[in-house]
Amino acid sequence: MNPREAADVARYYDDFAPHYVPGWRSLEHYGPLVADFLLRAVTPECRVLDVGCGPGQLTRDLAPDVEVTGVDVSPRMLDAARAGRPAGRYERHDFHDPLPRDWGRFDVVVAVGCLEFCRDLGATLGHLAAASAPGARLLVGVVEDRTGPGSSRRPFSEDGLPGVDMHCYDVTAQLAAVTAAGLSPSSYRFVPAWRHDEYSYVVRYGLWELTRELPVR
Repeated sequence: MNPREAADVARYYDDFAPHYVPGWRSLEHYGPLVADFLLRAVTPECRVLDVGCGPGQLTRDLAPDVEVTGVDVSPRMLDAARAGRPAGRYERHDFHDPLPRDWGRFDVVVAVGCLEFCRDLGATLGHLAAASAPGARLLVGVVEDRTGPGSSRRPFSEDGLPGVDMHCYDVTAQLAAVTAAGLSPSSYRFVPAWRHDEYSYVVRYGLWELTRELPVR
């Protein structure tokens, strides 16, 4: 996002951060899919990166020995995440930028419910790959557009975020971004993600399980 868009998105989510979880529960469909992935991917004492973490509802209940780092552009969402998991680390960060090297590398990465605002999928996945340990497992949800080739845009919310677009990609563009980032897909599904009440349709994701491959010896 450019600085203006990032500020607008931060204000948008700041406004309803305290009410996000109960209000969102009736609209989103991806929570159980993320929970299933985490059940299979998270191991004792591993490091988990929650991208666009919001109030941390997807990862806050992981075992206490799991090290959770959440990133978001909304300060109030980060405050809610800290309140829900005080032992976690929560930082303001735009996923269009590389993650600081001194954060180390992560064993599990979740980027679901946030890439709606991703203007450059290849670069963002490259940043996540760079922050992933060899053998890391990633779950990524990308808004999928099946109406035409490549990438496209549509207004995210004329009421709440005028001038800010939702970025969509067809499956070929998604796979190209995954490959360019040096990640290997283990599964892909086209799934309902959340209901957009303002425009009365269901946003659908290309949901990818990916692996950061081990180096060849």
